[in-house]
Amino acid sequence: MEATQIRIQDLNVWYGSQHILRNINAAIPARGITAIIGPSGCGKTTLLRSINRLLEETEGMRVSGQVLLGGVDIYRPGADVTAVRTRIGLLAPKPFPLPMSIYENVAYGPRIHGWHSGHLYEIVQRNLEAAGLWDEVKDRLRTPASRLSTGQQQRLCLARALAVEPQVLLCDEPTSALDPISAQGVESQLQRLKQDHTVVVVTHILRQARRLADNVMFMWLGELVEEGTAVQLFTSPNDPRTKAYLAGSIG
Repeated sequence: MEATQIRIQDLNVWYGSQHILRNINAAIPARGITAIIGPSGCGKTTLLRSINRLLEETEGMRVSGQVLLGGVDIYRPGADVTAVRTRIGLLAPKPFPLPMSIYENVAYGPRIHGWHSGHLYEIVQRNLEAAGLWDEVKDRLRTPASRLSTGQQQRLCLARALAVEPQVLLCDEPTSALDPISAQGVESQLQRLKQDHTVVVVTHILRQARRLADNVMFMWLGELVEEGTAVQLFTSPNDPRTKAYLAGSIG
């Protein structure tokens, strides 16, 4: 595993007076899949969304601490939030394709950034291939994205996120709305993408975390209880709460 891609230092998050995340310190390695696990309401998604500053879109949220991407704090004064979100993409639980064609969904990001305007078709093809969707849609790129199945729409959203060349891909329960076959397809693409990207996956499905993760972070009541390699954490966790959660005794 390569050097740390993301380092979280003394991260705290409040929603109004409610202290949601407490003193989070973690290191997320580059080029691999890190799974964030824990019971509902433990702060998994809040932690995920703190990594690309999406929390600021919720009124009443307050954040302190640092999230360093490549050694640079994304919360530093004057940081370009749009640039942060370009470098750190997000795949949401449910697919939300833009109300336009399959082609334009993938071309949207590169087009608004003014990138490679003469090579958009190649960009669209490359990222649809990366998302495992190209062979299914290459003959109907100009049809509305809304005509795709839910599983295809999720892979289209993955292609759209990849088209702006993020360093990090955040996935919030990325298969929760999918049937088993479609979910398997998304998991397969994430396994391929980890060769070139840092992937962080929030999941409540322990079987999925065991299949996908190279590294694991276990959350409990707003705290990061334990982190480590998947082999270490799943076979010999250090904290009694981790052991109890993995055994199904709590959570």
